[in-house]
Order: sequence, then structure tokens, then C-alpha cells
Amino acid sequence: MLSRRKFIAVSGATLALSMVLPKKAHAQSLRLRRDITTMAPDDPFFQEYSEAVRIMHELPQSDPRNWRNQAIIHANYCPHGGLDFLQWHRHYITFFEQICGELIGDPSFALGYWNWSNNQGRIPSPFFEDGPLNVQFWNDPSNYSTPPLSRTPWPDPITTVGVRGLSETRGLQDFDFFGNQNPFTEDAIETILRQTNFGFFSQLLEGEPHNVAHGLSGIGNGHMANGLSPLDPIFWLHHCNVDRIWAEWQSSGNTTPSNPRQYNQQFSNAQGNLVDVSANDTSDFNGLGFTYETTRPSLQPIALMSARGIQTAIPRSDEVMNVLGRATNTETSQIRSVTSIPVETANLSNELFSSRKFNRTNFLSRPQTAIEQSRILAVFKDVTPPSSEKAPILVNVFVDCRYLNARTSTDDPHYAGTFSFFGGTKEFVVDITSTLRYALEQGIMVDQPVNIQLLPFSTDSDVDTQILFGSVELVRV
Repeated sequence: MLSRRKFIAVSGATLALSMVLPKKAHAQSLRLRRDITTMAPDDPFFQEYSEAVRIMHELPQSDPRNWRNQAIIHANYCPHGGLDFLQWHRHYITFFEQICGELIGDPSFALGYWNWSNNQGRIPSPFFEDGPLNVQFWNDPSNYSTPPLSRTPWPDPITTVGVRGLSETRGLQDFDFFGNQNPFTEDAIETILRQTNFGFFSQLLEGEPHNVAHGLSGIGNGHMANGLSPLDPIFWLHHCNVDRIWAEWQSSGNTTPSNPRQYNQQFSNAQGNLVDVSANDTSDFNGLGFTYETTRPSLQPIALMSARGIQTAIPRSDEVMNVLGRATNTETSQIRSVTSIPVETANLSNELFSSRKFNRTNFLSRPQTAIEQSRILAVFKDVTPPSSEKAPILVNVFVDCRYLNARTSTDDPHYAGTFSFFGGTKEFVVDITSTLRYALEQGIMVDQPVNIQLLPFSTDSDVDTQILFGSVELVRV
């Protein structure tokens, strides 16, 4: 029996579009975003995208659609670690998509998405050929300082170069950092999709696969590792995949909180005019004119629910979730050194093996409610980002591993996952369910605190930096 995404790769765009068309008249004009990892190297998409990138490079600096100007939008305004991370980037890539279509004379042009879960998460060969999709082809300078009131405090100035840490034969899943908990696998993405709370869903998607992919793609001071990451043509398809996962989550019946944040004059439309839009304008992705191979036709505005604490990174867990325990930390963490944070909990085993409901994301079927055992999340708050960003900094999370050291393999059953820093994010979420179940089943962690262990490391062995993990909260969802 074919998995959902393997079925997608076989069936292709024709079946998906045929399921979209009958639902609503305007569906015929929906731009269909396809998986670039399943496209042939001579697929017309690559030529069309190349042409758009070339034209944008040739536009004058006075035109907001100019390639560098489009990247500066990200450096100036992108919100990372907030409740509107997904909404802002949906506007960003959708306006960019429309600009591409306008410049090449094809309003039906649709971006593709870089499916991290297929073909080891490798980038297709056209992005390494001698042409506009190769980041080295342009040698675009970054050399940019963000304004004082920028929402994202990038290191100042931004001085990245046009290189990538990936190749035709080295994809996101080809790194050996993650053992059996690789954040880019189909199973890992499915686990994120099972989160019913928008805040936790967004934080899991951002902190693990999104941030880690930026870091691994930008190894060697590449553009993808910093605020001007849109200078690399793969950026737009990376965020298209982030948006696709959110669209799947929405189309399965989950709700996105109402968010009044405005993005006035941040984006330009296809004609080069600055526009006024808001976070709530993104709730209906079909209404914005596009769909994906993997999403059922929503074609109706996604239901909105009121939200408290819009200014916080995620909804207050003690207001909407079952908090099992909290602990604060004052120990500064060093690269390749273990930081342990014991968290006192009550009724952990009962909470862990209780049941929860979630919405399945079955492709081309009606939303269905399913039941599984509860999941436990570790929510890291008040995190002081690394003092050095010369190379990607990642953090491995373990639970009650009494022999943990810098050489402990991520294949170890105590390993829970990895998150990475990007854009000043100060809150992270890691699903520690499987490690807790293992510890309880082995009798390791009965009637004692849960020992959360953090092990920062870098892709560059010469990097030395400090991180402070201010607190951790264990939450049942």
C-alpha cells in the first residue's frame, strides 16, 4: 500500500487538479504548487523559474521587485519565533510568486516546494548547473545592516556569500547528526501535523525542520544561514514546503487563531506597488490563488478562533494545556557540553498513556478525527541565542541519559530530537514522547524528576559560544 506522499509522487499534478476544479468556479485559476524533487531536470518549471530569477536580477535598484530588494524584505521584517511566522511567510512567497508570473508573462506560474522527505531531501540538479538557479552563478553580495526597529535582530552586518552546504548527492537526510529521529523524514513531519494546537504546531515546524534546513543549507557562511537567505533561489521553495505543511494542517480541519498583526507596506505586488495586508488575510490559501498537490480543496475560509496573548511566541501553556512541570535554569551552556535540567512532575505515567484526539491529514479525503496516546512536549523558554553565528548551532535533546557525553550517538533511545537557531528565536518545542515511554518501560524514571538534557554542537569544530536555556516546561497535548 502506497504511503500518502509516495502516492502523490506517482499520481502527479493531473489527479490533484482534477479534484480541485469541480468545487468552485475560481478553482480553474488556482496556481498548482508541485514537488520539485519529483520533477524531471527538463521540467518547464526550472526554465520558467530561472527566467524569473534572471529578470529580477536585471531590474533596477529602484524597483522593489529587484532580486536584492526582495531579499531585504526578509531581513527587515520576517518574524521568527512568533505566532505569525507562518502567516508572514505565506504572504511573502505568494507575492513573490505573482511577481515571477508577471515578469515571465505567465500569471499561472506557481512555485514548487522542496520536499525534505523525498530523495533524502536533496536539491534537484538544475540548482547546481551553470545558470540562474545556482547561488554561485550570481555571487550576490549580502553586506546589509537591518534597521534599528527590525522585528528580527540579525547579526549586524549580514555578510554571507553565495555557497551551499548541500550538493546533488548530499541532502538534508544525508547528515548523520540525527540518528533515527531525523526531522526531515515523512514520519517526523506527520508527527508535527498531529499537533492540534496552532502555537505548538508552528513552533515544532519552525524550530526543527525549518531552522535546521536553513543551517545545513548555509554551511560555510552561505546566504541560507542568515537574514538575506532569499538571495539563494532555493529559499523560496524551502518556505513553499513550510507553507505546504501548514496548508495540509489547515485542510485537515485544524484552526489557526485570529491574529490582528498588520504588514502594511512590507510587500510589493506583481506590478511593483507596496501593499497593505494582515496576518488574517492568509487564512484561506485557495483564496490567495494557489493550492498544493497534497491538500484537499478547502475553497472556504478556514475557521478562525479567538486567541489570547497574541504578543507571546506560543499560547500560554498553563491556560490552554495540561502543564506537568516546570523548571528554571541558570547554567550557561557551552558547545559539546551537557546541560541538565531536572523537572518535577506529577502523574507522569498516567498522563503519558492517556488518549488524545487529532485530525488526520489523509490526502483527498474528508477530514477525520483519530485517537492516539497523549504526547509530551518540552517547551524551552527564555533562550538566549548563541553569541556566535559563524556556523550553524544545533541542540540535541536527550531525556534521562545517565551516560550522556559529546560522543553519545543520536541513535540512542534517550535522544528526543534536535532544534536549531535562526532569526533570534527564543522559544523552542521538542516532542519527547518516545524517550519518556522508553524510560518508563525500562524502569529508569519512576517517582523521580524528568532529567531534560541539552547538548549544543556546531558543524564547525572551531566554534565556541554560549547559550542560556532559561526554563523548560513539560506539557501534555
